[in-house]
Amino acid sequence: MEKTVIIYGDSGEKDLTKEIVRVCSENGGALVYDGHRVFSTSDDPFYLVLSSDRLTDISISDSIVVLGNEADILTGKTELTDCICVLDGDNKNAARFAAECGADTVGCSMSGHDTLTVSGFNDDGTMLVTLRRKIGRTEPGEYIAHRHEGKDIYPVLAAIAVIMLMNSE
Repeated sequence: MEKTVIIYGDSGEKDLTKEIVRVCSENGGALVYDGHRVFSTSDDPFYLVLSSDRLTDISISDSIVVLGNEADILTGKTELTDCICVLDGDNKNAARFAAECGADTVGCSMSGHDTLTVSGFNDDGTMLVTLRRKIGRTEPGEYIAHRHEGKDIYPVLAAIAVIMLMNSE
């Protein structure tokens, strides 16, 4: 295992976890713990994906932490050393939590003030995504991404951000 992705606060339909697992599986394979079971998407997975309902009073280092919109953001002694938090830019509690933990953030939303935003939708089911600042080795610019019909936009943007962060190494 080379990189850890921690998903915090994805209850309900688990769209966020599904998107992140799909992305990790397509980019080296993943060993996944979803809170109930452990499974692997390849024989030699490159990513460890953990899904948790609680992220408090722990120390995490060198990981990508994806904050779900349903996260019960608690303060405490959580330390995120050399971590990057991917979060919905409209979720002020998640932004506050990441700041209190000392983590760098990648905000994702439809809003023009975030790092990763949607510029528009095409008739062919794709969308135009704008990266406003460099993430790892991925330069700012516009990128085309596929959007699965009916899904919320944040899980798709968070998965794109994880891909960009994965490509930074």
